[in-house]
Amino acid sequence: MSGGNRATIIAASVMLCVLLQTSISSAATFPAGGANGWGFNMNGWPNGQTFKVGDVIEFKYMAGMHNVVKVSKAGFDACDGTGGQVFSSGDDKVTLVQETQYFICTIGPHCSNGVKAAVTAN
Repeated sequence: MSGGNRATIIAASVMLCVLLQTSISSAATFPAGGANGWGFNMNGWPNGQTFKVGDVIEFKYMAGMHNVVKVSKAGFDACDGTGGQVFSSGDDKVTLVQETQYFICTIGPHCSNGVKAAVTAN
């Protein structure tokens, strides 16, 4: 391999690394429920917030007192977690994809009492 080709490959590799790092570092982490956290005092969260594909929603709560279930729109509307993806660690992180994602708590009547959120990433 000639010196010119090697330099071109190295330069291209460096540019690729910079582009990947920029893409990765632009993702943000948002606490579900804002300052109130994932629970009863979410006050309309996430209304008015803008999320991007790759952003992370972090659900923090006391394990056993709440959970997070990723559900369909129908499950969200009906507060029905059947077939949903369950998270229960107390510190769950979900990376957003380009669509609306629906989350509910399935413990007792929590969902019907407002422990739910619909998050749209663009």
